[in-house]
Amino acid sequence: MSVSLTILLGNCAKADKEFIHDSNIISQMECSATHGGSSFLGEIHEFDKNGNEMTGDFTQQEVEGGYGLILFQISQSLQDDVDLTNIYLVATLKWDQSITPSLSGRHDITGDGIIITVKSGVGTTRQYRVRGLYQ
Repeated sequence: MSVSLTILLGNCAKADKEFIHDSNIISQMECSATHGGSSFLGEIHEFDKNGNEMTGDFTQQEVEGGYGLILFQISQSLQDDVDLTNIYLVATLKWDQSITPSLSGRHDITGDGIIITVKSGVGTTRQYRVRGLYQ
């Protein structure tokens, strides 16, 4: 009986330029008190590198070097049902982005909230502060 062992060596080719993107902007974020429960859409505010809030349509280049703020304004009447110190978060990303720290698990978004970093496919980053409050 003979045993044959074959080893294939190779590497991963770099992705073509059209498949690598510079976007590091979150398009949508939701929070919910339970998995599969009702969710609340966050208000996303984008700021350029000079701290000016961008409204309407803007390009990645116009906000480059800036930051974002995501606010969840939950009705005061839901305070007993939606605990902002123990909330699930889900973000909608475009293309080849990643978020650190991970949004898995539960988060406390009260007070100053949490800061997350979105990294684009080309390595540019953008920070977002995620906060929740009762109104």
